[in-house]
Amino acid sequence: MGAIRFGVKGDLGENWGMDEKQTPSEEQPDELTRKLSQWQQANHQATLTEMEKAVEAELAKLRKQLVEAMVREREATMPEVPDCPQCGQKMVKNGRRPRELKSKEGQTIKLERQQWRCLTCGATLFPPG
Repeated sequence: MGAIRFGVKGDLGENWGMDEKQTPSEEQPDELTRKLSQWQQANHQATLTEMEKAVEAELAKLRKQLVEAMVREREATMPEVPDCPQCGQKMVKNGRRPRELKSKEGQTIKLERQQWRCLTCGATLFPPG
């Protein structure tokens, strides 16, 4: 069986509204192809279900990296000082805190995000996402 090849029409920036610096690595498709080709060579008797599971495992890793990059980009473009969602006053920075979010596939996505605090009512806020 021949090597696995992936083709993508256009680039991520064209298809997803992201520019090149937002993608985790320009070599991601080549690395994914290499890993899956190695897996295929080591598992040449694999069933279709096993092949699908191998592909899904690798895509899950890539999906996690892409989501983390997109969330970081969103945070970088948020307004400098948000208004408090409870009382409307300007909030102040309250330090960066680690956050662990769960994806729909059950993956843990680890982020370090700015926390905001309202000095008027005491509410705290992490950016949405």
